[in-house]
Amino acid sequence: MGVVEIEILGRRYALRSDRPPEHLKAVAAFVDGKLRELAGGRPASVQRDHAILAALNIASELFHLKRQRSQTARSLDASLGSLVALIDEAVSEEAVDATEGSLDTQTIIR
Repeated sequence: MGVVEIEILGRRYALRSDRPPEHLKAVAAFVDGKLRELAGGRPASVQRDHAILAALNIASELFHLKRQRSQTARSLDASLGSLVALIDEAVSEEAVDATEGSLDTQTIIR
């Protein structure tokens, strides 16, 4: 577990994490941006309420993305199910055609 230095609103923090340093720095930059956005770009004016609002905004985005991912997964499952059914049908028809073809050949040979 490594230590990564990040900065949010001009204040440095040392984080211990198994996550890659680039990930932690990107998350810190995102949080810093949200806080600055809520404080009107003035880091000195950030208060606890701003931090709570930033956390709510970030959580809302997370929930929205999870919902979108879930809907996409359901849509993909349905599409894959349809494709599998089409493939099964095509394979089944080929098997019937092959069987019918061999019957015709046997009939001709007799």
